[in-house]
Amino acid sequence: MLGLQTPRHLILLLLIVLLTGRSTAIVCYKCDSIALPECSQTLGEVGVLPYVECPTQLTCAMSIVDSITYRGCGAETPTTGATYSKSCSSNLCNAGVYPPGRLKCHHCAGQDCVAAPGAKPKPCRNHLEEDQCYTDVISSSEAYRGCVSEQNHTLSSAAKLCEINGCNEEQGAWTQVCAACDSADARGCKMDLFQVNTGRCNVTLFEECQQEVLLGEEEDKYCFSHRRLSRVVRGCSQTIPADLVPYKEELEKCRTSDYCNAGCITRQKCLTCNSLDQELCRTNVTAISNTTCGSAEASSCFTCEYSNWSVQRGCGAAPINPGILNCYECDEKDGCNNKDFTRCYQCSTDQAGAGCANWERPGEIFIEECVEPATSCLTVSYKNGTTSRGCQKADFNCTSENAANCRSCLGSFCNKGAFPEERLWCHQCEGVQDCEEISSGQTAIPCPVQANEPEDLKEACLEYFDTHSKQIVRGCRSNPELYYECLLRSNHHDSCRICHGQACNNSPGKELRAGYELETKAMALLQARSSSTSLKNSKVGYGIWPILSVIYVLTF
Repeated sequence: MLGLQTPRHLILLLLIVLLTGRSTAIVCYKCDSIALPECSQTLGEVGVLPYVECPTQLTCAMSIVDSITYRGCGAETPTTGATYSKSCSSNLCNAGVYPPGRLKCHHCAGQDCVAAPGAKPKPCRNHLEEDQCYTDVISSSEAYRGCVSEQNHTLSSAAKLCEINGCNEEQGAWTQVCAACDSADARGCKMDLFQVNTGRCNVTLFEECQQEVLLGEEEDKYCFSHRRLSRVVRGCSQTIPADLVPYKEELEKCRTSDYCNAGCITRQKCLTCNSLDQELCRTNVTAISNTTCGSAEASSCFTCEYSNWSVQRGCGAAPINPGILNCYECDEKDGCNNKDFTRCYQCSTDQAGAGCANWERPGEIFIEECVEPATSCLTVSYKNGTTSRGCQKADFNCTSENAANCRSCLGSFCNKGAFPEERLWCHQCEGVQDCEEISSGQTAIPCPVQANEPEDLKEACLEYFDTHSKQIVRGCRSNPELYYECLLRSNHHDSCRICHGQACNNSPGKELRAGYELETKAMALLQARSSSTSLKNSKVGYGIWPILSVIYVLTF
């Protein structure tokens, strides 16, 4: 067996090939991948394979048996149980990688495997269409690369897989360097104070932080910068300040290069005005243009309202001046301080009564200062017939499953007026003194919306004198329980009064109870007369009935 190690041997090989070409002998590569792993590789990619002259053979052969590659002379090469075999009849024809198209991956293990591999990839031993290359970096001093099908390493959860020849060649570990500073501690973290007039710049007044990054964990390692109101913070993901952890999803992240987070913060643009000398600052802020802040350190905008109702807007952190009622800061782009403070009427019919809904005699109405600027004011009526007003917030909004109607509006005190206008309003009360004599708007509120209420149901108000409780009752016919009681507990079938106009159930209490009181007196008189056992008195008693009946009919 001969081996080629220098260019001189290549010349000798060529001479042998030329000479044997004139005889019956043939030259073939001869090796197996057990003794020589390169035997399975493509000739010319990993070096020249050993060869032999086959004087009694006229063919070369190559086969793969149990994932072992064999090359040699004709029938001498094992083929039993082969998953692939090939024979050919020209010199050194049993070269190459077989079967064609086998995936090629980088193979290595240990400390030297952490760096990007310099050698060319080798074909996987197994010919699997779904095979993959892997890179598994355990630490900065230990890594593994190879073919998944060879199963010579148990992959960790951080292993990276790929399916293209030589794709597992990425650097296994590196050091990431980031800019680190906090504008709350020193100036220059927002913008380089010496480059304020340049179009593009990087800050220079910072310290640096470093963190080791392993292939497969890049998503967890990054440089960051974060602007929140008047503060800017930069640093490494492994050392995020505790007060920024709740805003982790809002961090601006980068991994492209060292100090990638050192870019200057964009110069802020804010509305700058004071309503004391520019009335539009309070009444029509959209007519005022944004201006670029003069200070390089101004990363936020502010709006403040004073006790004399004047409004001031400007760049940077909000001032601390006497007489300030409210202030807010914002760090969005291009005049984010254009929002006004909002105040809304606040009440509920549970506490303030019907005036909170019908707005005719509003009492117990409060003014609520909305926490967020430019918040909507709401008026909401619920399915149970109650109504509430106030600032929109998480627990008070139009999406509540119990809301029947909702009106949202922008601007202070916009949530006034009767609501809802399209629902029938009825006086709804029982027994109280105010229910005896109704005044305009006193107890009229929208009728509750009942579950499975028919869309074509004609709404109506009702009123009656309850002969059981001896009280005046008023309400909505859409309340089935109340309507049932109206029919059964009034003293006469005509005593359950129904009407269809807004707040129409306002009959005087004495009128509703008149029929019952007259009948009660008649019955008392009848019982007094019936105590006489004389026939004369009995006849007189019977004679009273027609008279009482005539009186009752005339009354109603």
